[in-house]
Amino acid sequence: MLIEFLDFLGSLHPLIVHLPIGIILLTIAIDVFMRNKNNSVQRVITMGWFFSFFSGLLAALFGWFLGDNGYYFESQINIHRWSGIAFVGLCFIIWLLRYINFRFSKSFNRSVNLTTILLLMVTGHFGGEMTHGQNYLFENLPYVQKKISLIPLSEAKRSETDSLFVYEDLVYPVLEEKCIACHNQNRAYGGLNMSALESMVKGGNSGAGIQNGKPFESLIYKRVSFPHDHPKFMPPSGVPLSYDQIVTLEWWIDNGAEKQMPVTLARNDPKIQRLMELQYGLDLREKTYLETLALASPTPEELKPIQGEEFIWRFLNPEQSFLDLKFTKKEIETNDLLKIQSIKKNITWLNLTDCMLNDNHLSYLIDFSNLTRLKIQKNPLVTNKGMEALQNLENLTELNLYGTRVSNAALNTLGQMESLKKLFLWNTRITAKAIADFKAQHPDIEVIAGF
Repeated sequence: MLIEFLDFLGSLHPLIVHLPIGIILLTIAIDVFMRNKNNSVQRVITMGWFFSFFSGLLAALFGWFLGDNGYYFESQINIHRWSGIAFVGLCFIIWLLRYINFRFSKSFNRSVNLTTILLLMVTGHFGGEMTHGQNYLFENLPYVQKKISLIPLSEAKRSETDSLFVYEDLVYPVLEEKCIACHNQNRAYGGLNMSALESMVKGGNSGAGIQNGKPFESLIYKRVSFPHDHPKFMPPSGVPLSYDQIVTLEWWIDNGAEKQMPVTLARNDPKIQRLMELQYGLDLREKTYLETLALASPTPEELKPIQGEEFIWRFLNPEQSFLDLKFTKKEIETNDLLKIQSIKKNITWLNLTDCMLNDNHLSYLIDFSNLTRLKIQKNPLVTNKGMEALQNLENLTELNLYGTRVSNAALNTLGQMESLKKLFLWNTRITAKAIADFKAQHPDIEVIAGF
């Protein structure tokens, strides 16, 4: 019964604490701005110091009861508590000195007023941080850039999304900041220890903390998503979990709540993927082969063979390591293909359109390991045999065969090219039925076969 009564008194602290603040500020204002301080004014100032002491004593006492519930961080509550007690003690001393008619010099009086205001600011600041979160006084200043997520990811982590895990990199840092101070091995409030995943899943006195695949039955999720005025809302002080953090926690639980769940799993859910991209600055797009490739730039000596009129080229990336190369003459020769062998690793797009290209010529492309786009349309000498040479291009994603002599048999070879995503077959010898069957067997390949 006594504990419940003390908890009730503690809950009155936010109400009582505003009385000494208002009284002392009014008292100091009278002391500073009243020029003619007769005996009546002096008595009002003395009474102001007394009521500041008395109301401050009540606020400090009730605050002590409130601080014993274990909801607040020691680093914040100790400064708030002892600066508040220092304020009460100072008010008592000044009241007592005034009560016995001790004469204050002007400099001493200014020092007392300034010290009192400083103590009031320190006490109020740390009290506000416990209630509203760290740096709450400054986060709404104009021209200050606000961070959407309270747990930002480093640039290094954002650039390596394939090595990020939902629990270790997105969920646990939030719990560590907002929950583990009161739910750890040494201080498991409510019997809940959240410092390790196993103990968090197990839960505390109220039951299991996490139920895999059931976020709305998991006590931890329920507590952080309650309305803020709910008696069991968590955390009880400080800034609550943001919307994106709660949604991430829900998605993690809903998908099995595994410790090593990769962040890239969010690619299967467009909504959570978009949220992670916006709130955490993650780029969860499926990376193309070229985006994962690091190549050295070709030297000026290596570029000399393509400086003639028969080639047009450009760099595709700022690092000047990926080349887009086009042959411009009407008839290609073997020597032309030999010229580009020195930069074959840097050629990622190659255009050999309408240049009398044949199957034998295609055999010179067999080692172009980083080739992703190949245009060989309008070359009637290219047949099914040439496709066998292209089969070794493991990273080829786009192939244009418009106006060549490939037939249905070529589809067997093309279907074995795992990286292929786009295929142009218009005006070839491949029948419409064979194309339809190929599309059914390879739905991931976009086939353009005419209008």
